[in-house]
Amino acid sequence: MNQNDFKYIGDEIKEIVQNAIDSEDFSQLNRTIKGGLEKATDAVEYGMKTAEKTVTDTIGSYQIRKNKNEVALYRRMNGLKMGTMLYTVFSYIFGGAFGVSIFVLAMIMIALGGISFGLFLSAAILLPFCVLFFGVGIKGSLNLSMMKRFERYIEYLHGKTYGELTEFASLSGKTLSYIRDDLQRMIQKGWFLQGHLDDEKTCLITSDDTYRDYLKLKEQNAIRIQEAEMRREKGISPEAESLIEEGRAFVETIHECNEAIPDEGISEKIASIEEIIDKIFDYIETYPIRIEKVKKLMDYYLPTTVKLLKAYEELDKQPVQGENIISAKKEIEDSLDVLCKAYKKKLDDLFQEQAWDVSSDISVLKTMLAQDGLAEKDF
Repeated sequence: MNQNDFKYIGDEIKEIVQNAIDSEDFSQLNRTIKGGLEKATDAVEYGMKTAEKTVTDTIGSYQIRKNKNEVALYRRMNGLKMGTMLYTVFSYIFGGAFGVSIFVLAMIMIALGGISFGLFLSAAILLPFCVLFFGVGIKGSLNLSMMKRFERYIEYLHGKTYGELTEFASLSGKTLSYIRDDLQRMIQKGWFLQGHLDDEKTCLITSDDTYRDYLKLKEQNAIRIQEAEMRREKGISPEAESLIEEGRAFVETIHECNEAIPDEGISEKIASIEEIIDKIFDYIETYPIRIEKVKKLMDYYLPTTVKLLKAYEELDKQPVQGENIISAKKEIEDSLDVLCKAYKKKLDDLFQEQAWDVSSDISVLKTMLAQDGLAEKDF
């Protein structure tokens, strides 16, 4: 059988494998590859490499799922598993063949009643090959076991893009350190196409978007912890601290809504509201004694603002912008103008109270200076 014949067999296998991919029916792959290899019995090693490369390249490259809008998160294991099974089986076959040959040579030497240098040399030459092929076979078996665990980890996620390692350990019966090292190896192998472990090595994250959200949340938590520590140093009460935390969360939600809405006109209005609210809580953080002045803001105005923005975001996503949707969006946009004026007035009222306090302090100071004869008449 010449090389062209092998190419024909490889093309035949590749075509059937591609058909299996298109139909997602892999039940006939075993029979297909086996038949192809049987045609190449006079050059098994060449046939094995051709089949393994064909299956691995064809199925392994099928990374994008049927829904093209869905990003592939995991490597397709069908081709890799098939290729690994092939070289594992053939490694054990060749290793066994060399082992049998060594055994036969040993029996011959025993039958001859002495050690023959030629036979001994032949056995010595065959031994490393026997060990090598058995070693490759063992490695292949370990890889197949790892692939099975990889598929189980995906099942444990239940479609989510993150999972707790403690849950994996509980479901698999393995130790937490074993799970951690196992997942790390799979990430390094590229089986999790967008795989990450969190900084504490307690959670598997399988999506770059989710990982960016995790980093952003971690950064926000660090900032909040730092701000909370600063507030404690200023003597801010737990009630005021909780209210400020809640207010900052509203600001963050408003910012996220703004990012999701592409219209520049409404985006400017949302940005103005976000800036004003942020200043209000800056003020409360500096003057926590005025916490009562923003209770209504927290109980009604901020939740209503977020609700309106979420509604606008949902309406804006609709592919068909009918008359009712356009009208509803216009009403929300007009409401934002009213809310922006209300927030500005609230901020101004807060500073007005501060101005009254300053005026009162100055008045008291003038009186005391006058009583002590330290003030000029036109002071």
